[in-house]
Amino acid sequence: MIDFVAFDSFGVKSMCTKIITNDVKIVIDPGVAIETNSFPIPLYSRLMLVERYERKIRESMKNTDITIITHYHYDHHIPEGNLYNGKKLLIKHPEKNINKSQKKRAKYFLDLVKGNEISYADNREFKFGSTKIRFTKPLWHGTRNTKLGFVVGVIIENREKIFFTSDIDGPYLKEYADMIIKENPDVLIIDGPPTYLLGYIMSYENLRKSIKNLKRIVEKMDFKTMILDHHLLRDYRYRDLLHEVYETGKKLGKNVITAAEYNNKKPVVIEGYEKYGPTKWKKWEKYD
Repeated sequence: MIDFVAFDSFGVKSMCTKIITNDVKIVIDPGVAIETNSFPIPLYSRLMLVERYERKIRESMKNTDITIITHYHYDHHIPEGNLYNGKKLLIKHPEKNINKSQKKRAKYFLDLVKGNEISYADNREFKFGSTKIRFTKPLWHGTRNTKLGFVVGVIIENREKIFFTSDIDGPYLKEYADMIIKENPDVLIIDGPPTYLLGYIMSYENLRKSIKNLKRIVEKMDFKTMILDHHLLRDYRYRDLLHEVYETGKKLGKNVITAAEYNNKKPVVIEGYEKYGPTKWKKWEKYD
């Protein structure tokens, strides 16, 4: 069973996912943060959503066996020791392949969870009964040599294969798309490109690369569901900017959706745009 606990399409910065197999209950990246000011709902509403989904994350952590933390940004972990009591922690290595700020956050987190069973996960495999949990090598959080550092992706295999990419921002890099295609999971949970930063931190060239790589993933894989969410769902233009990806999915009969749509709900970023109108972007065109 997969439970999408908190995601950007719900109106908060998060990718928190709970996966229950016949062997273990797993929570990946129990973190949450407020959406930026370009998100088209009022500040009060954004704060209330953070409060709501933090409660949901805390509830999801009850009776959980394993907690996975793919990196140390606060939308991917809550830095609070009691939340993790009694959990086995599979975490991104706190000292290797890590940038300065995440290294500092990792040290603080480890001080909070002393006494827990902790394993560094990078490029390792763990078995719990018939459930296999594999981790990728450290992956760039976006472009190669980015100052944002590294994350680890997660592959969980039991009756089906689930690939949780964490923050690879697109993916920009062809080798990451190749890796995903080679794994060919039944369910792919992937963060789309951060188009809300387009023209500032994100270049149009990297958007082009992301679209090309996402289209290839849709074309080459035989997935049951592709959850395309997180950074991408901070931008109410997302369907126009990535229209080629969605059109490819529709043409091939592939299910490319957000976590909100998986739960039969409209993404909050679209609800907000329809109710309150544009914030940062007044006019735009489809991107080809």
